[in-house]
Amino acid sequence: MPHKVILALLAVGSFAVGTDGFVISGILSRIAGELEVSEPVAGQLVTAFALSYAISAPVLMTLTAGLSRRVMLRGSLLMFLLANVLGAIAPTYGVLMAARILSGVGAALYMNTAAAAATALAGERYRGRAVSLIIGGLTVATALGVPGGTLVGQLGGWRLTLVLVAVLALPVFIGLFFVLPAVPQPPLISLRDRVRIGAQRPVLLAILANLFAVAGCFTVFTYLAPFTRTATGMDDASVSIVLLVWGVAGAVGNAIGGRLSDRIGAERTFTASVSGVVVTMTLLAVMASFFASGATVVVAVFLAVTVAWGTVYWAEPPTAIHRVLDLAPTAPSVAISVNSSASYLGVALGGAVGGAVLDRLSPAALAWAGVCLELIALACVVLPRVSAGRRGRVHVPGHAAPEPVREV
Repeated sequence: MPHKVILALLAVGSFAVGTDGFVISGILSRIAGELEVSEPVAGQLVTAFALSYAISAPVLMTLTAGLSRRVMLRGSLLMFLLANVLGAIAPTYGVLMAARILSGVGAALYMNTAAAAATALAGERYRGRAVSLIIGGLTVATALGVPGGTLVGQLGGWRLTLVLVAVLALPVFIGLFFVLPAVPQPPLISLRDRVRIGAQRPVLLAILANLFAVAGCFTVFTYLAPFTRTATGMDDASVSIVLLVWGVAGAVGNAIGGRLSDRIGAERTFTASVSGVVVTMTLLAVMASFFASGATVVVAVFLAVTVAWGTVYWAEPPTAIHRVLDLAPTAPSVAISVNSSASYLGVALGGAVGGAVLDRLSPAALAWAGVCLELIALACVVLPRVSAGRRGRVHVPGHAAPEPVREV
């Protein structure tokens, strides 16, 4: 595959972005304690990052379409890096919130530009591998970066965690000045066309299914520390172990999801993944509601269910991308960017719902709320099939989309 060094550098950048996006969940109690806010309020930092990512991705990528990809990569990563430095020295919750919003904007511009640059540099033959390498940085971040950053935050303070993220991004920023060649510009796509593609009924349902699937998971994951304390009696320092278990399982699930999508189809794999999340999160909800204790057997079962949860959930992201590509095969870059925005909207929604549940009910109720959102995702997949079957028309994923759209 051509430009391996550059693609590896871009993947390290996505690793930093992935670590930054999810690591706050593991250090919520530290942030809440120092800045004198509640954990649900601190959890809105995750929501702010995700929401700024989701909104800025399609809008700013359209507004900056005429800029050089090199300028975009360097500029977006610099914004991301400085935002984390600002967060690390933030004297108040308001300043930290502003830093998280800026970090989300920088992350959105970087990830979408990196994906476009990777496909352009790798060429048509290696496009799939290039994209999987960039997305793989996010997956590895959940397995290593998030638990590592959480452990750093627990031992040295949450500010040190944000410094760690900035340190991860710094060599990538410097490297882009030395090894990044000129990157071909992608075709210009207006915001109107992006919205038009995403508004088609089959594509919209696929996007909504992905949104609610992500939201259901992050209703719990955003507040994993208080949820784990309630379910197992483990202390905050032990949350890094749970994050490590979940992340490693996620890396395995990501690989399984991609292979199953090729073998049995994206539609079946996505349905199986969401169904698996419903089952595993229901088990977590039952444990937290009825069997919460610090007994060794409870902790062991909790970790085992967490492994299953991480595996089946992370089989969903690559499958979700396959689904929208099947439904909009003539506009692949738009389909991917719209799906990416939906994923981060799901993170934001999950954080908001989880915060409301935690504030009004209990940590144990987080999993029940997540299950409800996962069932909505499942309905977005199953009900259209039932409706199409009654009309005698069933769209087969992988074939031409029912409403073909062309990139302009």
